[in-house]
Amino acid sequence: MKNDFHFSDRQAFIQASFNEVARIVAEHGQPCLEALVPAFSTEQCLEHLALVAHKWAYDFTSIDAYAQSYKISNTELREGMGDC
Repeated sequence: MKNDFHFSDRQAFIQASFNEVARIVAEHGQPCLEALVPAFSTEQCLEHLALVAHKWAYDFTSIDAYAQSYKISNTELREGMGDC
């Protein structure tokens, strides 16, 4: 399988890389949520990735959307489980 990706500049490449890593991390945590297990490490990883993107002056909105989704899901699962 050959992929010919063309980016206008280095910044566009790095932005696409941040977004792709966020997508991969989010997909990796999905089985936990499907098993009704909080994916705290996924949430933390996405939050850290968003912070790094922000500090480097990249657009972190899609990364943050993944992080917020995990934060909401994890909170709901934690509240539903009570003190296990």
